[in-house]
Amino acid sequence: MSRTDLHGIAEVMSLPCSVSVLKGRSSLEHLNRSLTVDTTGMLDKSRLDGFLCNANGRILDRLMMCMLDEEIVLVGNIAAGEATREMLIRGVAWDEEITVMEGDGAIAHLRLVGDAPNRCLAGLGIDPDEVVADHWTEYGTALLSRAGFHGVDAIDILVPTSDRAAFIAFLEENGAVVPDAGRSELVRIELGMLDHREMNEGFLPMDLGLEKLVDLSKGCYPGQEIHARLDSRGSPTRCIARLRLASEIGAGRIKLPGGGSLVVTASASTLQGTVALAVVPLRLIEDGTVDLGGGLVAEVQSL
Repeated sequence: MSRTDLHGIAEVMSLPCSVSVLKGRSSLEHLNRSLTVDTTGMLDKSRLDGFLCNANGRILDRLMMCMLDEEIVLVGNIAAGEATREMLIRGVAWDEEITVMEGDGAIAHLRLVGDAPNRCLAGLGIDPDEVVADHWTEYGTALLSRAGFHGVDAIDILVPTSDRAAFIAFLEENGAVVPDAGRSELVRIELGMLDHREMNEGFLPMDLGLEKLVDLSKGCYPGQEIHARLDSRGSPTRCIARLRLASEIGAGRIKLPGGGSLVVTASASTLQGTVALAVVPLRLIEDGTVDLGGGLVAEVQSL
């Protein structure tokens, strides 16, 4: 998606999520043993993103974290909250003081994406320079942090669900618009904003180009051995890519006529046909196109 296709100011995307809360003096140490990133240095209002993986290194949940006083809020994949909480509880040692609480439905996750989201922030009286990637900035009952997707600026917003509608109205008063579901999915795919359809048990972080959310130097965590082995081998064998084709394509695994397969995770309609996200053999990025069979050829673009 070129910048000319972005909204002139910003679009407000609502991102379904699960919410869990950890409390107790051993919470950070426990998370550090459980996740792919080092949580021990988190301070009040810190933001940290990481994965909860299984023993095979595959993604169970992607967690966006916020330290609030003595509690750690974990915003994860929709429908993954219960399984995440169960796994975190199982890993608590007998002598640790940790409480794992459910918060599903209590917090809404919004994302402000466009050509000039800072204009919305300024209109709300927020200094855009104070909204950064590794910290949450308070604005009333909301928390804001900066994200980026392939050169396009975005703002992640956490707000109590009870205040969601009012906060969106404030953003609209300052130039933002709320896209329909089709437009939201198109923007997500074009900008490579991965969600639960990609960040799940079907894939390793390396399949999605998210090695930055894996810290192999921090010590053991579920899946660490697999990740370290893959890292020692060098380049991965597959990667996340964007497909462009003239016809519709559904989610699922596609066997390729030339051998191998790819996995389409999501697709959206465009004026030219369809754009999709897929995990593909790495060689297809170099080829630039892929024969899907039946006379259907797709352009392959790296994210």
